[in-house]
Amino acid sequence: MYVPRRTVDYARGPATTGTIPMRLNHMSKRTLSPLIGALMFLLFYLAVSPVAGIFSVGELPLPGSPAAEVHDYLAANTVPSMITGLLQALSGLGLGIVVAGSLPRRGGVYSVGHRQRGLGLTAGWTAVAAIIVSAALSIALSMIATTASTDTVAMIRSISFYAGGVVHVVALGVFVLSVVARHGRSRLVRVLAWIAGCLAVLSLLSVVVYYASLFLPVGRLACMVALVVAGAGIARRPVIAEAAPAF
Repeated sequence: MYVPRRTVDYARGPATTGTIPMRLNHMSKRTLSPLIGALMFLLFYLAVSPVAGIFSVGELPLPGSPAAEVHDYLAANTVPSMITGLLQALSGLGLGIVVAGSLPRRGGVYSVGHRQRGLGLTAGWTAVAAIIVSAALSIALSMIATTASTDTVAMIRSISFYAGGVVHVVALGVFVLSVVARHGRSRLVRVLAWIAGCLAVLSLLSVVVYYASLFLPVGRLACMVALVVAGAGIARRPVIAEAAPAF
């Protein structure tokens, strides 16, 4: 499309009215990666319990259970351990898409200051690394639980639990607070992110207070929902490119 524009012809003197070929780019640029990543992060995580549960035998030992009980359960449930690890890894991949995408990018959909951007990215990648480590250890347990010693299996399971639990959730909360809560597109998104991020960070108390363990699943799910809502808000608001010269 060509847009008339007033120009100056220096060879003829005064300003004259002419046309310069201008192209209006009406293509809307939708940023879908935050929404896609957030949905992967949420849905693959929610799939862990029902899918792994199909193949599970017996009751899952709680944290702090005797090492022999943990060993016996994992040795009898190698397939659920493998499924848990794979689904957690896919969930972590979704979070990685969010962290690497436009959500925390300076000058992108959220304009984040240098310090906050650094904090947000550090926390975001820490959360990704923690859940990937937990997933890898779950897969490892599915392969060695029948032959490894009781102490080895119990130790690996504990590391996996803390990596995918308090380390991941607290880092996720800091990421949500640093990026979404302070720079969300709407007040609803910011309020939701503040609540979710605070709940996730409070899960740190679970290290010393048993009843604070409730903050782990609540904070995790709240942050997942906050990221989905933020991603949906970004996807609904395309950016229209400005007119540019056809040449």
